[in-house]
Amino acid sequence: MAGDFAQAGVVDASVYPSSRVARAVAVADTSTPRTLIVHVGLPKAASSYLHGSIFPQLMGGHYVMPGAANAKKAAYLFARNRFGVRRFSDAFQKSGAFWGRHGDSFLRQYKNLAPFNGPRPRALLISDEAVTRVNHFGIRAMPPAFSAAQLCANLSGLRESAHRVGFERVRFLMMTRRQDKLLAASYVQLSRKIPYASQRDFERRVQRLLDRSPNELEHQFFGMDYGQLYDCFAETVGAENVSVMPIEMIGADFPGFIGEMRDVLDVQHAADGLSPTPANARSRRANRWGMRPLLLFKSRHGRLQFTLPARLTGRASEIELGESLARSIRGHFGPENRRMAAATGRDLGAYGYYG
Repeated sequence: MAGDFAQAGVVDASVYPSSRVARAVAVADTSTPRTLIVHVGLPKAASSYLHGSIFPQLMGGHYVMPGAANAKKAAYLFARNRFGVRRFSDAFQKSGAFWGRHGDSFLRQYKNLAPFNGPRPRALLISDEAVTRVNHFGIRAMPPAFSAAQLCANLSGLRESAHRVGFERVRFLMMTRRQDKLLAASYVQLSRKIPYASQRDFERRVQRLLDRSPNELEHQFFGMDYGQLYDCFAETVGAENVSVMPIEMIGADFPGFIGEMRDVLDVQHAADGLSPTPANARSRRANRWGMRPLLLFKSRHGRLQFTLPARLTGRASEIELGESLARSIRGHFGPENRRMAAATGRDLGAYGYYG
C-alpha cells in the first residue's frame, strides 16, 4: 500500500530509516493542504470510464463515489429523513440554504470514509456527474435548483462547508466533450424514454435546441455552455482551482492525459494497468450510435424493469451525426468554447471544438 501512494511527500520506508520516515511524513502533512476535489461531470463525458478505470486506481480509498468500493458503505446512502438527500448530487437539487444547515455534517461523512490518519494522499475525490445535470432535449423535467445562479450558490455553500470541516482547498475538475458528439450520445442515452426515437426526431430536437436564445435558458441551466460553467466554477474557488480536461485527450495523448490527471489529483505514483480506451456501449462506428430499448416499466429503486428492443417497436435502431448538423452544433457553441479556451489556455481547437 505504501508504494501505491509514493507521492507529494510520501516516502519509501525501504530507503529511509523509520525515524527519518516519520519526520518526512510529518513535513509532508503540514506542507500539503488538505484538498477536496470534486469531479463535476459532464454527463456523457467519460464519467463511467473515470469511475471504473482511472479514479480508483489513482486515488484508492480517497475516492468515495461511483465505481469505488466504499460507495457501497452506509454513509454513501444518507438517510433521507436526516438531510433530505441520498446521493451527493441530491444536495444540488436543494436551495443554497441546505449547506448552511446540513452541509458540514453532510461532507463530514464523506471525509470520514477516507483514511487521512496516515501517510496517504492529502486529497479526497468526490465524483458525481449529476451535479451539472443537463436537460439537452426537454425530455426530463429539471428542478429549479439547476439554474446557473443556483448552481453557483450551491457550489459556494459546498466550498464554505468544506473549509469548516477541515479542507483548506477546494478544486473542481470539469471534463468536456465536443458538443456535437455529446448531443448524439445523450440522445441515445435518453432514447429509451422516447417512444418514437428516430434520426428525424434527433435532428428536430437538436435544431430546436440550437434555435433557443440565451434568455430562454435563464431558468433552466444549460450545462453545455462551457464558458458559463467555467465562469461559475472560477468565481467560486478561483481560476487556479479549476481544471478543464477534454475527453478527446484520452485517445489523442493518453500519457499526457494521465500526467495531467495526476497533477489535478495531486498524486505522482504510476498506477499499472490504466486503460486508454473508454467504454462506449452505444457507439457503433464513426458518428453512429445504437438506440436503447424502449423502457416500459421501471420499479422505484430500479431493481425491476421491462424494455422492448427496437425490432419489436418499429423504432430506428441507430442514429447518425451528419457532418452538416455537426458543423451547425460546433458553430453554435464555438464562441463560448473559444472564450473558455482563452481563459484556461486549453487548445480546444486541436480537438475540433470550433467549427
